[in-house]
Amino acid sequence: MVKLLKRIPPFVVPCLEVISTGLIVILSVVFSIWLTDEITASKLGISQQEQDLKELLTLDFAYSAIFDNIRNFSTPVPYLLIFIFISTFGRVESFFNRYQYGKYGILQSKNMATEKFLRKETQSHADTKSSYFDALADTLKYILTNEVTGFDHRCRVTVYRKQHDDDEHFLRQIFRHSPVLLHEQNGRFRIPSNQGVVGAAWLNHGVKEFSSEHPPDSEEFRNEMNAALQNEGCTHPEGPLSMASKHYYARALRDNEGGQRIGIVVYESTETGVLKVAGIDQVLDGESLDVARFVRLRGILHSEFNPDPEE
Repeated sequence: MVKLLKRIPPFVVPCLEVISTGLIVILSVVFSIWLTDEITASKLGISQQEQDLKELLTLDFAYSAIFDNIRNFSTPVPYLLIFIFISTFGRVESFFNRYQYGKYGILQSKNMATEKFLRKETQSHADTKSSYFDALADTLKYILTNEVTGFDHRCRVTVYRKQHDDDEHFLRQIFRHSPVLLHEQNGRFRIPSNQGVVGAAWLNHGVKEFSSEHPPDSEEFRNEMNAALQNEGCTHPEGPLSMASKHYYARALRDNEGGQRIGIVVYESTETGVLKVAGIDQVLDGESLDVARFVRLRGILHSEFNPDPEE
């Protein structure tokens, strides 16, 4: 029965049930007239004494008339039985559907509860990762701006990471800090690996320093930087810089596990003689394991929270 109900199109049984219900009403009237005539005709052949048992005989005559004409399609009996069966079948199908809908409702409720739980867990996991992402920035800020570095309001420190393993042409900013909000927010988020002090350190020995007393927007400053970068195979950065820095110091960072370069830290200052390179080296040497690990982890999370369309 269940397999049969599943094979029947959903609209067929309800339509047949409606039609059958209407025909049953009509056939019931026809059947009652026909049965009355059959009972009357059957009583004509019995004695008066038997007619005194009218109630019992009427019931017997009715049963006989019905069962004797079940297969007689010239009477309303078989048609009425057929449509009663169809109507009953429709009722069974209706109960079956209600049962199935009930099961579906229970499963749907369970699925909704599961989805709600998963959304809550996913959100909680995302909040945890976001908090960890911010905590890594605070930790890097604490380490890289140690007082021995000479870092103050005239300085900025930025960390870039390699964009991905098969692209050696660009570096992506994953951390930047400056006491001056304008300097912290502005700047390039994605830089070529063959330009400026960053490129010179990244492509060569991992360390590069440049300073000049000339104004950063002067021709003298540009010529001095080009001369310093010429032997490193790098060019002057294209376009205006977001911070008028006179002193740069860049140093590459290596992964603790594979030993590969994973990023580079760049210090810059608007005045010369502010940054203490020896102090910076002291911090990076003493905290090299932690800094490299923090940069690697923040780089992974940075791809999730700040996706680069070029990656």
